[in-house]
Amino acid sequence: MTEAENIDIMKHTLFSLVNVASIKTSDDYAWSTIKKLITELISNYDFLKYISIGELKNLQNSIEDINIVSKMNSVEQKELGKAIQDLIDLYKKYLGKRAGFFFIREFKENLGSEYYSIIKNIGVDLRLIDLQNELYGLDSSYKIKDDSSSNIAFIRKE
Repeated sequence: MTEAENIDIMKHTLFSLVNVASIKTSDDYAWSTIKKLITELISNYDFLKYISIGELKNLQNSIEDINIVSKMNSVEQKELGKAIQDLIDLYKKYLGKRAGFFFIREFKENLGSEYYSIIKNIGVDLRLIDLQNELYGLDSSYKIKDDSSSNIAFIRKE
C-alpha cells in the first residue's frame, strides 16, 4: 500500500463525499453541506480549520476546489481517522433518506481501493457507520459500542 499525506487523504475523502452526494442532490447542495459539516466539527477537531472550500459560484467541481494548509500533514493519522469517521457519519445522517441505502458502498467505489485501504488503516470503519445508521433508523433505543481492540461492534438495548 502506498502511504499518502494527510492532505491527500482528506482531499480524496471530501471530494468522494461530494461526488456521491451530488448524484442524489445537486452540486451546490453537496458542496455547501460539506462546508457546513467541516465548520460544525472544528470544535472537536481543531485541525479542520486548515480546510477551505471556495465560493459555491466559483467551484469547478474538482478536487482542486478543496484547499488544505500544509499543517494538516502534521496531524496524527489516528486523529485524522476519527475526524474522517465523524465527517462521513454526519454527512450520511445529514443527507438522511437522500443518502440512500448504498451511500457507503458508492462512497467506497468513488474513493477507490487505494484510499479506502488508507482510511481503513487509520481507523475509519465504514461498516460501523452503515450499521449505526441502519440501527438509528430502526430504533433509537439500541446503541452500538465499538470495541477498538477487534473488528467487533456490540449492540445493546438501553
